[in-house]
Amino acid sequence: MANDLPGSYCQNCLSWNPGERETCLKCGTRLLILAGDQTWEDEPDESDGGEDLEEHLLERITGLEETLRRVETYLETVSDQLGKLERSEVMLRNGLMALVQEMEQNRQLDAHAFSQRWESLVEENLHLISARELFTRYRARILPIARPKSMAQLKRALLETTALLESADLPGAAQRLGQALPLDPKNYELIFTIASLHEAAQNFEEAEVLARKVVGLSPRHFEAWMLLGKLLQELPEHADQAIEALHQAADLRPEDPEPRMMLAELLLDQDDLQGALEAAQEAVARRKDGETLLLLGQVHLARGESAMAVPALKEASSYLPGDLHVREALAEAYLLQEERPKAFAILQELLTQNPGDPQLLLMLDAEDHPQLREARDGKAGTQLMLDEVETLLDENQTEGAEVLLRRVRRKGRSQRSEWLDLRLAFLKDPEKQLKPALAFACSDRHPRLCFLALRLVLEHLMEQKREAEITRALDAYLGRHPKSTGAWEAALMRLAYRLMNGQVTEDDLIEVRRLHTHPLPGLEPRARTLLGQYLLALKHHQEVLDLLDPLIEKEPTLINHFQLGAALAGLGEREQARLLLKEGLEADAGDLNDGQAKGVKTQIRGLLKELDEAGQV
Repeated sequence: MANDLPGSYCQNCLSWNPGERETCLKCGTRLLILAGDQTWEDEPDESDGGEDLEEHLLERITGLEETLRRVETYLETVSDQLGKLERSEVMLRNGLMALVQEMEQNRQLDAHAFSQRWESLVEENLHLISARELFTRYRARILPIARPKSMAQLKRALLETTALLESADLPGAAQRLGQALPLDPKNYELIFTIASLHEAAQNFEEAEVLARKVVGLSPRHFEAWMLLGKLLQELPEHADQAIEALHQAADLRPEDPEPRMMLAELLLDQDDLQGALEAAQEAVARRKDGETLLLLGQVHLARGESAMAVPALKEASSYLPGDLHVREALAEAYLLQEERPKAFAILQELLTQNPGDPQLLLMLDAEDHPQLREARDGKAGTQLMLDEVETLLDENQTEGAEVLLRRVRRKGRSQRSEWLDLRLAFLKDPEKQLKPALAFACSDRHPRLCFLALRLVLEHLMEQKREAEITRALDAYLGRHPKSTGAWEAALMRLAYRLMNGQVTEDDLIEVRRLHTHPLPGLEPRARTLLGQYLLALKHHQEVLDLLDPLIEKEPTLINHFQLGAALAGLGEREQARLLLKEGLEADAGDLNDGQAKGVKTQIRGLLKELDEAGQV
């Protein structure tokens, strides 16, 4: 039907524009059909229409070019901001590391404790951050395949889950989104998102059930296969299923290195060294960086191929300079090559940064590479179970540890499994296991494991003050492993025990000085603290002053304040001693635990009271 009113239709949005307008009322587009009495049947003049069309297209092109320039300018601005952010991050990280190193050198910070606390906080935050990112990414995939009837309730569940994640309630978020599953039970993206939230909240059983359901509904779901592989690889009895899941993920994304890296780690744990090597090489071929090269080096180490491990680990070190795991693996490679000086140089450096690290001490004491692997990892296929046993024993959960150890024995004994067997038996009946533990300590097993057995014996005997047996146990161990790291710690324990019982002599002081002169890397403060206590006990106050006065500004710890204050009091410098001891009450505890710190503060208060009473006389 013809339109008799003056005006025109917009060629962009098809809206009617009455009157003599040149631009559309609704969208603002310049109108091609000029104002006037126009109908659908009217045929516009070809020349005029062509000119109008040309002019319109030129205007549109000009507008697009202007928009493109604005986008380019915006992207350049974003790129500049990202560059500034990256530089700021690097400066902040470098500044933080420099501060930590400076404080550690000045004995104002326990770098090991700081590192553990930092890693714990980072891991906790990373779980939350990754859960938020994953939820944000996958929530957009849920609604397009949702059933129309459930749309409104699903949207509400997603909003409430978002709020719970923002408040850092991971378990609550997983539970709330899980309540929406009956609304759309075949929505595989919804199921996967719930499974991922459960995995982040460490509800692994629920996550595994849901991940299996996802791959059943959507067999080409790469992320679900990866999640299932990750969950199953922690369960030794499901290792074959984990390998199959990771193979499926690798087939779905041939260029992605992540499934191959996980596969290499799992095959390495299962002692399939050829399969692990192939998977690690494929991962490096797809992405060469510190992580993939470290994995390749570890596989070569497991295969005894030190000549190939060293170059891979050196290259990994160029990507990750100073990384503990890379440096530790490189030290192991040098041990395998029997280049012990190079290995010991690395281990000494690492122990200074990580005092008392059990893995580093195992490596330092190892007589050869096979002994190290047997004491650290156990027999093939048992490492994960032995790790779990150790965790259970740390928590005094003897029943669960016993069940796992029975399964380990079926796969074969190792030095590590024998040590954990002994530890379990000792927890149950210490008195009955004293002789077996001492026999273990004096055996030809790995010297570090022997020391751990000795420490069980000594701690039990010291609680009961059985001095004759303590001396015999120490003498037996020191005679069997005189050059081990445990020998240094055992000697320090014996001297500390003698000091605690008031049995110190000048000969003991000579031994303490020897230990202080040749300390175990990273444990220098322990030796210095014991030396200070011995010097005070034997009234060598000037030597305490010479030992600690140069260090008190760099290491203003509680014990240093006490020892230096006591020495000044012994030399008659009462006012200086009083000031130093009062400062000590507010000083950092340093390496002392809560009980030790409380005891030292009690001694400081007693000494201050004596100084006050002496001043009143």
